[in-house]
Amino acid sequence: MKKLFFTSLTVFFWILLFGPSQILAQKKPSTKSEAEKMMEELDPEEIEMMKKMGIKFPDLSMISGDFDDSDEAKWQIPSRDESRIAKAKKVSLNQAELPAYLKNVHSSIATKLGGTRTSSANEMMANSPNVGEKAHLANGLWMFGMPDYAILVLGNAVQTAPQNPDYLNNYAAFLTMAGAEEAALPILKYLNSRYPKNSTVLNNLAQAWFGLGDLPTAEAYLDSAIRLYAYHSQANLTKGIIEERKGNRTAAAESLKKSLKSGYNPDKEDRISELGHKVTPNDLRWQPPLNEDPLGLVHMNWPKYPQNVFESEALEKEWEAYRSEINAQAEAISQRNEELTESFLESSMNDPLTRMTGGRMDGGGPITQLVFAPKAQALRRYYEENDERFENQKYEELIEEINTRPEKLYYMEKEVEKQIEELDERFKGRIGEGASDADRQAYCEAWNEIQSAHLRTVNAYLEEGNAKWIDYHRKKLSREMNYNRFTLLPEEYEMTTLDSKALWLGIIGGQEVEFTSPNKFCEYNEVPARTTGKLADFYDLNCKEKSKLNMVVGSITLECNKMTTELDSKFLKFKIRENMDTNEIIQGSVEIGFDVDLAEPSELGPVKAELKGELSGFIEFDGEGITDVGVKAGAKATFGTNLGDITDNKASLGFSDDPSLTLIGAEARWGWNSGPSLKGKSLLGEVSLLSN
Repeated sequence: MKKLFFTSLTVFFWILLFGPSQILAQKKPSTKSEAEKMMEELDPEEIEMMKKMGIKFPDLSMISGDFDDSDEAKWQIPSRDESRIAKAKKVSLNQAELPAYLKNVHSSIATKLGGTRTSSANEMMANSPNVGEKAHLANGLWMFGMPDYAILVLGNAVQTAPQNPDYLNNYAAFLTMAGAEEAALPILKYLNSRYPKNSTVLNNLAQAWFGLGDLPTAEAYLDSAIRLYAYHSQANLTKGIIEERKGNRTAAAESLKKSLKSGYNPDKEDRISELGHKVTPNDLRWQPPLNEDPLGLVHMNWPKYPQNVFESEALEKEWEAYRSEINAQAEAISQRNEELTESFLESSMNDPLTRMTGGRMDGGGPITQLVFAPKAQALRRYYEENDERFENQKYEELIEEINTRPEKLYYMEKEVEKQIEELDERFKGRIGEGASDADRQAYCEAWNEIQSAHLRTVNAYLEEGNAKWIDYHRKKLSREMNYNRFTLLPEEYEMTTLDSKALWLGIIGGQEVEFTSPNKFCEYNEVPARTTGKLADFYDLNCKEKSKLNMVVGSITLECNKMTTELDSKFLKFKIRENMDTNEIIQGSVEIGFDVDLAEPSELGPVKAELKGELSGFIEFDGEGITDVGVKAGAKATFGTNLGDITDNKASLGFSDDPSLTLIGAEARWGWNSGPSLKGKSLLGEVSLLSN
C-alpha cells in the first residue's frame, strides 16, 4: 500500500510538471537539464504505470533553452527587436493583397512545424466540412492546449474566407501569442483600417507591438483599447507591466486591478501585492453574481411566538412538534454524513491520485478541476482580512446579549410575580372555595391580562435577540457555502453542506420561547393556534446550472462548482505533447458572442469585450490553464440560471427552458484577445514569416 501511494504521489507531481497546459495547473522545472534529471530519477515501474494511465512523456529533444517559470520571468518586457519591427512596418495590405499574404504565412508556418503535424492537421480538418466548423475546431484546439494545430487549421480556414473579420483577428491573435508578431501585424493593420475603434483589434495590435519590444507604439494602442473598454482584461494587464517598467507602481497596480476585475488570474493578484497595493472584494467580479442564499435559509420557517395566554398552550405543542421534526432531520443528516465520510475516506485510500487532482487521469476520460477555486479563495481571504474585525465585534456583541439574557429575563419574571402578588392581595378573601362566579371571572381576566402582557414583552425581547443570532448565522453560512461550492470537490461539498444544515437546524430549533397557559381557576373555550405549517425544506443543491462549450475537438462543461474538460474520441490520437513543453507562455482571453445581432460579422468587425448583445461569455487563461470563465449579460438579457434566461428571441437563439443548456456552439462568434508576450522564444519565434 505504501508503495502504491508513493507511486501515486510521484505521478501526481509529474503531472504538475508536464500536464496539459490548458487543463491542469503546472509548475515546470526551470531548465531542460533539470527535466532530464527528473526523467532519469523516475523508477521504471513508475514510468510504466504512467504510460498505462495514458500519460505521455514529453520529447525533451524538442525543447530548446531554458523554460524559466519563475514569477519574475512572467513579468519581463521583451527586448526591442529592430529587425522584426522593420519587417512588420514594411508590409501594408489591401483587400486584393490579403489572400496571397495569408497563403504565404500559412505555407511558412507549415514548413516550420513540419510535415507530420501539417498532415495531422489536415486529417483533423477532414471531420470539419465547412469553413465555419474549421474555425471552430481551431478555437477548440487552442483551448485544449494544441496551439500548433490551431494555427494550422485556422490558417487553412482563413484562406477560404479571407474577409471574415473574426477569422482574421483570431488568426493574428494566435500568431502573436505563438511569437510571430511581425506576421500578425499586417493582418491587424488591415482590420484596423476596416473596423476602427474595435477594442479587440486595438488590443491585439498593442500586444503584437509589445511582443516586438516597441513599447511606445504598444502603449498608444493599449490606451485606445482601454478608452473603448475601461476594464479590458489583456490591455490593462500589459498597460500595468509597462507602467511598472516606468516606475509608476501605483498606476501599474490600478491597471492590474482593472484587468483582474474582468478576468481573474492569481498572478495578477500576486503582482498587485508585490507593488505594495491591496486587493479588495470589490476588485473581483463574479459573472454571473453569486447566489446570496444557496441553501434557501431565508425562507425556512418556524412557529409563531405566543402573544397571549390563550394561544400559548396550542403554540407550545406546535413548537414541540416542530423541534421533533428538526431532530428527525438532524438524525437523517448525521447518518448521511457518516455514510459520505466513510465512502470518501475509502475512495481516498483506493484512489489517492484522483482525490488529489479532483479528476480522472486515465488519458482518455474527462478531467475535472475546480477552476473557480483560486478566485473563491481570494474572495474569502479578502473578506476575512477586511471584515474579520467587524464580524468578530458583531459576534461578541451577540454573545454578550445572550450571556446577559438570563438576568434580563429574571427581572422580567420578578416584575410579573410582583404584579400577581398585588392582584392576589386585591382579591384576598374573594377567590378560592366558595368564590362567586363574578369574582372568579374578574380574577381570571386580570391574571390572564398580566401574563399576556408579560408574554408579549418577553417574547418580543426573545424574538428580537433570536432574529439577530439567526440572521448572523444565515449570512455567515450562506457566505461559507458560496466559498465551499467553488473550492471543494462535490462529495466534500456535500459533507460540508450537511454540517451547515445540521448547524442551521440547531440554531432555528434552539430558539428560546416563553409559554404560559391561561389561569386554570376558570374554564375557557379552546383557542386554535395560528398554525405555521411544516418545516420548510432546504433548497435542492443538486446542480441544475450547467453550461457546455462544444468545440469540435472536445467539450468544456461548467457545472456549478466544477469544470470538466473532455477530448472527443476522434481526436485522442492527436493529443500530441511535444509543443506544450516549450518555454513559451501563452496568455490571453476570448470573448464569445451569442446574439442574433452578431449574425453579420463583416459589418460589425471582430467580437469586442464590451459586447452589448443578448449574451456573451468570456474565458481568461494563461500558460497554466483557464483562470476565469463566466457569462456577461447584455442589455436584453436577464439571468435565470448561470447561463442566463434570454427574454427575447429565445427560440431563434436555440435556447429552451431546460436550465442545462449548450451555451456555445459552432454558431457562436469568438473574439480572441492576445495577452502580453513575456518571453523571447516561443512556438513560432525566431522564424521570419515575411519575405524580404
